[in-house]
This record gives sequence, structure tokens and C-alpha cells, in this order.
Amino acid sequence: MKLETWTQGDGPRTAALLHGASMGGDVWRDFGKILVEEYDIKLVLLDARGHGRSPRADSYQVKDFVADLVETLPVGLDFVIGQSLGGVTGAWAMSALLPKRFIGLDPAFAVNARSAWALEHLGPLQPKMPDWLLARLGAPVKGSAPDTLQRFRAMWANWDRSMMHDLVRSGVREPFVAVPPAVPSTLVIADPSFVVSPKMADNLRALGWDVRIKPGGEHDLHLQDPAGLAELLEDVLRA
Repeated sequence: MKLETWTQGDGPRTAALLHGASMGGDVWRDFGKILVEEYDIKLVLLDARGHGRSPRADSYQVKDFVADLVETLPVGLDFVIGQSLGGVTGAWAMSALLPKRFIGLDPAFAVNARSAWALEHLGPLQPKMPDWLLARLGAPVKGSAPDTLQRFRAMWANWDRSMMHDLVRSGVREPFVAVPPAVPSTLVIADPSFVVSPKMADNLRALGWDVRIKPGGEHDLHLQDPAGLAELLEDVLRA
């Protein structure tokens, strides 16, 4: 499936930004602004299938999201940067897309049974939850821009909530396999992470992944502290 894409900035290097489930390209606003203004990187933003302005579908398995990236994005970009769902699908797609570097932000490599149940059954209910309940559940993450919840609700309004059953179950059925990275790859994981266990992080390091932990980092690293995230990736973004 060809996805809806748009660009921001006109720098000499290009990065594709891949969002997480229930979100859309707008979730990258603050981190993307840093990439454009401080690192002179041109951005390719997109809405994944079932999100935003991209088409709805009959199937929402992880492999479908991966195939969409391969069909939509050009080969050989300077960076592919993905968070959560965008992180795992981006990692799967690297052998085909072959960017100069892949950056995964707390990628959804594995989800335990409790988290899987919550994502499948509570995730689709988020748009109807009152603000106070979302705050109790940690949405949006502390540190986010003041208008983040308003932007969440706008993205949720353009999201096919039916996808979570298919998506979560396919991710549990076929979790990411720790193998040597197809391209130079950097991961920034939360502290602690519910999608990349310490054991998996060690295995990935041993296989050649550059794995970094953001102290105090939450799953939505790009919303919690976009400037701090960029600082942690300074050497990679400047290279």
C-alpha cells in the first residue's frame, strides 16, 4: 500500500520518520523541528496504514506495515527513524530500504502478555477517555508540549481503531528476532523499557546494534524530551 507522505525542510540529508500505533506524522512536530533547524535534515513524514490520510485496510498485521514502508519509501535514505510500531516495522524493513542509518526509539520488539492485553483492549478506547483518566494512565507523557493531548485527539479521530486486535496479535505471534543489523543501527530505549528487555538489549549489543538507554526515559521519548533525545543522538545526527 502506498502511504500518504509529505516533506518538511530542504536540507542536504533526508530522514523518514515512522510513528507509533494510533498516532500520525504530526506526532513528530517538536523532534522534527529540531532535526530541521539544528541538523539541517529534510524530513519525509508519513501516516501508516489506517492512520491519518493513508488508506484503511482489511489487514493490519505487522508484516503489512513493513510492506507499506518498502513500497512507499525510497532506498538509500540518510536516516530512517521509527518509534514503537514505527521502530519495529522500520527495523524489519531495513534490509530492503538500506538507509545509511536506522534509529529506533523504544521499538516495539516484544510485548508481554499484560501489555498486549492493554494495547488490544484499552488502546481503542483512548479516544473516548476523559482527560483526567488519560492523565492517570500517563497519556501524554510528562514533559510533552502543552498542546499534546489536543493533538493526540486530532490524530485519534483519524485512526482506524479496529486495527489493534490484528496488530497486537501478529506482533505477539511473530516478535522481532535479534539478528545483526542490516545497516548501521542505533536504538534509544526507555528506562525501563517494556518493549526491549535488558536481556534483549544485551543480545542486540552483542550482535552489533548501538543500544543506548535514556535515563528516566519513557516510551514516548520523542515527546517527553525531544531536545534531550537529540543530544543523546548528537554524534549520529552530525555524522
